[in-house]
Amino acid sequence: CLPGEGMSATAAPKAVALFSGGLDSMLAVRILQQQGLDVEALNVRTIFQCCKTPVARAAAELGVRLTVLDVGDDYLDVLRNPRHGYGKGYNPCVDCRAYMGRMARRLMEDSGACVVVSGEVVGQRPNSQKRPQLGLVARDAGLEGKLLRPLSAKLLPATIPEIEGLVDRRRLYGFHGRGRRPLIELATRLGIRAIPTPSTGCALAEKNFSPRVKDLLAHRPGARRWEYELLNTGRHFRFDGKTKMVVGRNERENALLERLFQQAASGEVLLVEPADFVGPVGLLLGPAGERTINSLAALLVRYTRQCDPERASVRVWRGGQCHVRRARPAEAVHPAHRL
Repeated sequence: CLPGEGMSATAAPKAVALFSGGLDSMLAVRILQQQGLDVEALNVRTIFQCCKTPVARAAAELGVRLTVLDVGDDYLDVLRNPRHGYGKGYNPCVDCRAYMGRMARRLMEDSGACVVVSGEVVGQRPNSQKRPQLGLVARDAGLEGKLLRPLSAKLLPATIPEIEGLVDRRRLYGFHGRGRRPLIELATRLGIRAIPTPSTGCALAEKNFSPRVKDLLAHRPGARRWEYELLNTGRHFRFDGKTKMVVGRNERENALLERLFQQAASGEVLLVEPADFVGPVGLLLGPAGERTINSLAALLVRYTRQCDPERASVRVWRGGQCHVRRARPAEAVHPAHRL
């Protein structure tokens, strides 16, 4: 992206920033803005509810264009078979960062940018931000020499834009480790007024969530995308090796379960909902015999106080067919465990 190679002599060099909306990514953008680069922020949305930060607000604070892209179905291969393994949960951090890097590289090439920028800090994350892992991410993303980490650049080899003088390496930083205070102080100096709170992090690393992923990979290695999306919603119960039950916790989750049931469009996915009481909706995934249907109906009764258990009835939907039956919670078989 030197003058004469697709841009005028007066045009500012362009950069694409992987942008979570957190403090680190905001700092990475601001550092390059101060060097006169035209930065476009790219937010990549995964299947899971991760890093709940106000991305649009952060982009507006910096005055940058924001592009939001969802991962493709090929992201499932990252979850199933990560080349560089998992972290402490079922978080394939290195492979995930490389996947996002490939998305950023495509946007870089399409927009005529010369570099991809990330807010990563050396040593901040144990599985993906050690020096060797940072190199693996750049290599696997096809961004060797073009993936710049402004917050730790002085601890890493110079990138092509630095060597060519498009980015002044002297005005980059050498942060290391998990300390947040120096970054907050830098944000204040760089005029970032709204300091984001620390990110909630990746759901795949959470001890209360990763067992759901482990269970799905073990019992449904060929699971489709909607089955991974389902992990974000409701209470999950493993009934046996082939059957799982999911029960909504509120009106919003009930609506999501109904939508995923329509999306599944499979005879081995069954929806159970209250017929004569107010309560949760349940999904049954797997073989649906009398015993399993009765057990799911009993779970719906269990999670409401607004019915007489001895008289409660439920509607059972399979495909486009519906029938009404008594819940019979006293006869239910309890699931093996809750995920």
